[in-house]
Amino acid sequence: MVKKESTTCENCDCKKCCGSNCISLILSALWCIAAIVACIFACKVYNLNVLSAGWHDNLKKMNELYSSDAYIKYATEQTQAYIDGFMAQYGDTNEDTNVNDEDTTTDEEETNNASTEDVKTIVEDMVSNSPIRGDKDARFTIVEYTELHCPYCQRHAQAGTINSVIEKFPWEVNSVSRHFIIHGEDALNLASAMECVAELKPEVYYQTFEKAFEAYPVDMDALVNIATELGVDKSALQSCVDEWKYKQAINDGMTQASTLFGVNGTPGNVIIDRETGKYKLVSGAYPVDEFVNAINELKNA
Repeated sequence: MVKKESTTCENCDCKKCCGSNCISLILSALWCIAAIVACIFACKVYNLNVLSAGWHDNLKKMNELYSSDAYIKYATEQTQAYIDGFMAQYGDTNEDTNVNDEDTTTDEEETNNASTEDVKTIVEDMVSNSPIRGDKDARFTIVEYTELHCPYCQRHAQAGTINSVIEKFPWEVNSVSRHFIIHGEDALNLASAMECVAELKPEVYYQTFEKAFEAYPVDMDALVNIATELGVDKSALQSCVDEWKYKQAINDGMTQASTLFGVNGTPGNVIIDRETGKYKLVSGAYPVDEFVNAINELKNA
């Protein structure tokens, strides 16, 4: 093995060696100064005030982020990725459905996982045992699958889409709400609390939903306060909430929504013809015209 000689002043030109080191140090210092100047210049020109922002400003920026179209698109894509992963692991239980959620597009194909008589029985049970919007005897029922932590559901509610559809068909369309949980345990707890509102004071159920979406993202304390302000007895509501007695019913309803109607995301809107048992799925926060078209197609089916 050849021993490598160390570089010392004995085998190099000391003046040349030391001079090079000095030049390197000077250049490094100049680069540092230039970088500092560039940062200061950028902060002044582009008004970069992140470091000086207090927590109120940061909270405001976070809320703006979470309500932005870009974040909603990202959240939707992530949710679909989770659903795809689940389907890949456990299998698709909706093989007969033709649901295309790539861009939350509408599904114009009927799902046929149950007989029309089964559908009729289920929708009659929903109409008879749920808070309802519109005429109870209307021919068409929109079953709206929603979630209080879903950003698209919030936009759907704020747009007043379902109410607008009922206004267009005042004697022909009504609507009931069902829960479909995407965002975990907190969302499930809120859904259970909403069922407590339906039990204690059903006439304010949809008002509670609307105000909860106005306060999006809502937590349990805020939801209880909203319901209390609308006339729900607070102690009775809190007692019902603490029991969590509706969780299993919500999970069963989600299973029914998936296997029967092909719902796999929120908002999922199933328009059912109570006379024929036929139905159409409008999957996503679509405008009124999409619902009108689906209703007219069911009329002419």
